[in-house]
Amino acid sequence: MPYVLLSPLVVLLAVFTYWPLLYTAYLSLVDVRLFQPDRYVGLANFRGLFHSPAFADAAWNTVIYLALSLPLKVLLPIPIAVFVWCMGRRMAALYRTILFVPTLLSFVVVAIIWIWMLNPVIGQFQSVLHLLGWQMPAVLSDAAVAIYVIIGVSAWKVVGFHALLYLAGLASIPRELIESMRIDGAGDWRILRSLLLPLLSPTIYFVSVTSVLFTVQHVFTPINIMTGGGPSNATTNLFYLAYQMAFESFNIGFASATALLLFLGLGALAAVQARLIGRGVHYQ
Repeated sequence: MPYVLLSPLVVLLAVFTYWPLLYTAYLSLVDVRLFQPDRYVGLANFRGLFHSPAFADAAWNTVIYLALSLPLKVLLPIPIAVFVWCMGRRMAALYRTILFVPTLLSFVVVAIIWIWMLNPVIGQFQSVLHLLGWQMPAVLSDAAVAIYVIIGVSAWKVVGFHALLYLAGLASIPRELIESMRIDGAGDWRILRSLLLPLLSPTIYFVSVTSVLFTVQHVFTPINIMTGGGPSNATTNLFYLAYQMAFESFNIGFASATALLLFLGLGALAAVQARLIGRGVHYQ
């Protein structure tokens, strides 16, 4: 009976998760030709990637995305959540609504809004800077700045949602514990470090792992709409590079090899997180 109940989920996972993964691994080892049989090339696709400047740029940008996005998406929502949690019920409800609004917007809408705001001629930031006598720089056309704009837009979209996750974790913490620590003379910092963060550790662990797994995908739409991977591959990453190779260059072998390397890399990083961070998780 349990197997019958589980069978729909198993079938869905097999069809939409494991089979595409296995087929991607197969495509990474062949040269896909239109109207001709696939030709086995072994590891030639991987060797070609490692000698590609575009792949090197995308790999380095992927590291930057992960290194800078994770503190914004994992750590920044914690003080925001604690701040809202300490408010009165009415004000907390208002701030929760404000935090949740970006989550309701699609990434397409968010990207278009930020393009309009960052426009160096008619954008909202330009209108404010013009009053001060300054000129808004074309940040999306600057190879040294564009990637940080994409990171900021992606973080702005999900910080509120992660803060709400932390708020849900804080709601399960009895306030009597805080009152007891205050009676013993503990200050705000001691309460945060010794009580709130340990009890929030399961939520922090969940947010950190999911952020690693989804950060590279979350910036796909902002990259595609705001910069197209440019200027000069300054904002592309491995996920977007696989898309370009598959649907613009029609190099299915290279695209599959890129996707497989990205899958292995993110899986290894998630495993390291589970090994290091998972040990410090405290469950009530």
